[in-house]
Amino acid sequence: MKRRVRPWVGVACLASALAGCDYSAPEPRTNLPSGWAYQPDPIQAPDSEGRKGAILANVMSLIRTAALRPGGANFGLAAENLNQYFADTDSTLFALSPEARSFLLGQLPEAEVKGLEAREFTLRDARHLEDCMLYRTIATRVAGTGDDPSRARRVFDWMVRNIQLVPAGSLGAPGLGQAQARPYDVLLRGMATEEGGLWSERGWLFLSLCRQLGIDVGLVTYTPAGRKDPIAWLCAALIDKKLYLFDPRIGLPVPGPDGQGVATLDQALADPVVLDRLDLPGQSPYLTTASALAASPSKIGILIDSGPGYLAPRMHLLEKDLAGKDSTILYRDPVDQRDKFVAALGPHSGGVTLWALPWQVDRLLFSNPQFVQATQQSLMFFDPKLPLVYARIKQLRGEYPEAIQEYMGFSFVEQPTLRDKRTPMSPLAQQAIDVYATYDLALCHLDQDNPKQAEFFFKKILRLLPEYGPGQPFLTMFRWGAQANLARLSEAQGNPSLAIAFYAQRDLTTQRHGNLVRARELAWRDPMAPPPASLPPPPTLPAPAAVTPTPAPIAPEGLAAKGESPEGEPEVRDPTEDFRRPNEKW
Repeated sequence: MKRRVRPWVGVACLASALAGCDYSAPEPRTNLPSGWAYQPDPIQAPDSEGRKGAILANVMSLIRTAALRPGGANFGLAAENLNQYFADTDSTLFALSPEARSFLLGQLPEAEVKGLEAREFTLRDARHLEDCMLYRTIATRVAGTGDDPSRARRVFDWMVRNIQLVPAGSLGAPGLGQAQARPYDVLLRGMATEEGGLWSERGWLFLSLCRQLGIDVGLVTYTPAGRKDPIAWLCAALIDKKLYLFDPRIGLPVPGPDGQGVATLDQALADPVVLDRLDLPGQSPYLTTASALAASPSKIGILIDSGPGYLAPRMHLLEKDLAGKDSTILYRDPVDQRDKFVAALGPHSGGVTLWALPWQVDRLLFSNPQFVQATQQSLMFFDPKLPLVYARIKQLRGEYPEAIQEYMGFSFVEQPTLRDKRTPMSPLAQQAIDVYATYDLALCHLDQDNPKQAEFFFKKILRLLPEYGPGQPFLTMFRWGAQANLARLSEAQGNPSLAIAFYAQRDLTTQRHGNLVRARELAWRDPMAPPPASLPPPPTLPAPAAVTPTPAPIAPEGLAAKGESPEGEPEVRDPTEDFRRPNEKW
């Protein structure tokens, strides 16, 4: 029996036992543990090649089913099977090229570079394979066909619609900072943070999705006047020797010189109007200008993904043996990537180096208990004992009918239970799952081009959720995503007045700047149009007892983060600093 829809009354905390992911290394095994979740068919093949093919098929089956069979030994077994598969492979094939080793040794400790050349597959490698398989499933479905700039833009637009920005610190628990999240976890929770450039979770996700399309993406850096060190700016997609600019902070590609398409870096440098189009004088300055880029003493640099999986030759060996539906990009030669970015930058090149964040997050997830606890805190509602994670994975894989059926089955029900069908679910978990299910149902319909159904569920979110503020839980920030998506729907339906009204709504992240840019573009098309429509006020509900701080708004002061310099640019620090051991260096 369904229970009556009721207003959101707050989720301030949940028992820490609801841990989203287990990043601890498994104990070595020689025999299968009893009661494990999934047992593959025995590998029986008459010849060596057939046997290897069966082993690899078994690995892919283990990885493909891991997300929907949590708690089992899938990752450990997959790693063991991969070691068996490559047991007779020439050891020299696991070595980095001299050029790659030299490039990496200039930025990583020697022991870390040596670890990349190990021939043994581990739990981390199995998780890297799972990550890349999900990224490829999403990227190839969303990108569709056509030229690469169009495909990259579709992926970027999908990311902006589906991944809600949240202020730095808003996903932390009392006594814990907010852990920087890898793209897989960002996709799972549907929330990301963009803070000060280097902490760029949408940017990292964009890199990961575009890699599965064969498109290299990096973070662009430059040094503003009066600064000693470069700052990270936005993402550049390298296509046909040109750098196309996408800003994940504001959720917009940089428009081309005529206001259409996606601008290249060369166009942004040659025509000041390109970046000036993103400026909102007196309201939300964009800060980065063509003159600032041209005057950068460090010129213009690129930061590339430092994820260990993409740098390890063993993943290259595995990638070459994957075919058909299993084809997945697991490896990228850092030297080839560097050289192509340097060529595209031309005389403006200030060098190409590794972006430290991906490597550091990978290390912290397997070495720092506080970081792991903070990561699990942001994924608390995706505990396998709750039903949400199973529907969300199906949604991300594009299995929309199955996902919708599951969301409808466990949201707003009387006396909900955990997955065991016996244990009652806590009221806090019930309320959170109702919000997640409603928001994700809207996204499912949006992805299937069902605007009326998407609009219905986004408006339901606005009726359920109060404004995010002191004491309100982080899920109330889905209100901002619902407003932005309703604005895009209204724009597509030819209702600019309503679209402007939704774009102008409150949002405490840099996404508000992009929303206001879109609203201004609509207003310019018809300056004599009636004023924007008024919207119903959000529900007013009492704040929960456990009060959490409200981050200061970002957009009204421009795109600078906390601690901005006199020039208005953000002071950039290592975003993983709070979780690192004393004297530990990148």
